[in-house]
Amino acid sequence: MSSIELFENYFQTKPAVTSFAHGRVNLIGEHTDYNNGYVLPTLISQSIEVSLRFRNDDQIKGVSSEFGDLKSTINSSKDGTWLDFVRGALFFIQKISPDIQGVDVAVHSTVPSSSGLSSSAALEIALLRSLTQLHGLSLKSQEMAKIGQQIEHQFVGTQCGIMDQMVSACGSIRQAIFLDCETLQTKSLPLFSNYTFIVIHSGSKRKLSVGSYNERKEETTAASKTLNVPSLRYASFDQINLIKDLTIRKRAKHIISENDRVIEATSCLEENDAKKFGELMYLSHQSMRDDYEISSDELNRVVESAKNNGALGARLTGAGFGGCVIVLTDSEKTELMAQSILSQCPHASLITTISGKLNS
Repeated sequence: MSSIELFENYFQTKPAVTSFAHGRVNLIGEHTDYNNGYVLPTLISQSIEVSLRFRNDDQIKGVSSEFGDLKSTINSSKDGTWLDFVRGALFFIQKISPDIQGVDVAVHSTVPSSSGLSSSAALEIALLRSLTQLHGLSLKSQEMAKIGQQIEHQFVGTQCGIMDQMVSACGSIRQAIFLDCETLQTKSLPLFSNYTFIVIHSGSKRKLSVGSYNERKEETTAASKTLNVPSLRYASFDQINLIKDLTIRKRAKHIISENDRVIEATSCLEENDAKKFGELMYLSHQSMRDDYEISSDELNRVVESAKNNGALGARLTGAGFGGCVIVLTDSEKTELMAQSILSQCPHASLITTISGKLNS
């Protein structure tokens, strides 16, 4: 069912506008974005579609194919439901056009929630696209991404970086996007044409609480202060031992090494070196497991299965604590690789496959 059908069935009228935004998978560069570092994500085919129409009062009435129907008002306090995203989007759009009031909204998603595939950012960008279209406003993609991040900060409570919103707003299918999260400069890179990324859900929904995510940000901020640098992108391995707290030191080690891996991985895409790219993926997972401590038994099991079955690389993707693994393999072995992993990890499931080929 599309968001249009959902809207018509629930509100018994047609929506005024419909927009969508894709989810994303991060190829490499985890938790570096809120440290002003580098990331290398790409879009997935799954998306979130939003249909809406304006109202002449302050009411928000919404229906979601996944989470059901809710009612609220523009100025209500955040309540932990998906309407927090709608309230946030309206709050920022009202700053541009103060006469905007409430909305009726329908949301349909094919992006699995709590899986590390950025369903939140896709919802934010889809909402902003619909609202700007509905009210005839002009908003550049980068500005939209910044607003999406502020929705997350102020209305959801997650102190996320800018990566998810930037790739959802600015990315392209079958293209990786190298993003400098400090300058917001981007570079699009074709994916490997003869190798495929497989996205597999570990079977464990992400157990990340807002507190766990924000704790990692606080730890890396503490590391930056100890090293007297604006952010860990400006730190080097030579400085690591200046951090006396062992936990903080490990967090810094991951961020510094992960930034280096993103730069190397970007060169691998440019040079069509899938073997080296895969090696960097394994190193990234090891760092997230041991130094950043955001992996889980289920995620580790999928990565080990991929490695034992000859995958070029595999790593958890997203914030961690559950969710998905991304696997790199020869395109001719994609189906066999996926089947082998799923047979060895019975709770896992295939989400999607991605490559640079037009028919992927």
